[in-house]
Amino acid sequence: MDDEPLDGDIGPAAPVLRDAPEPDGPRPGASGGPMTVASELRRLEDEREERRRRTNAAAGRVAFWLLSLFLAFLAYDSARTAHEARQRGDDWVYPPAVNAGLCALGVVLLVSLALRRRRRGRSQDRGQDRGQDRGRGR
Repeated sequence: MDDEPLDGDIGPAAPVLRDAPEPDGPRPGASGGPMTVASELRRLEDEREERRRRTNAAAGRVAFWLLSLFLAFLAYDSARTAHEARQRGDDWVYPPAVNAGLCALGVVLLVSLALRRRRRGRSQDRGQDRGQDRGRGR
């Protein structure tokens, strides 16, 4: 009785589902053949994985642009601080001007990475399209 999994148990002790026919008989799948439990679970898992990838990609883009905006603001604020310090006759090169330069460099680096990734993504999409066209005999 201790070895039986609890309702909803998904841990390592959970039983593995096998390809078993459904009680009402096989359901037709998209290909017209019988759809097994394993193929249905695979399809659901693939859909879940695709949603997870899209969600992670969107969250990554948001975090990326928030970081870029934050660095741009820090660069602006440090440059303004350096300018005010120079007008007062205080030390303005280090730390304010150095901080502004490092933040600006970070923004340039992030934007260049984004542009490079975007260009590479477009070229890969074109290559995949060409490869699919070749496969169709065109």
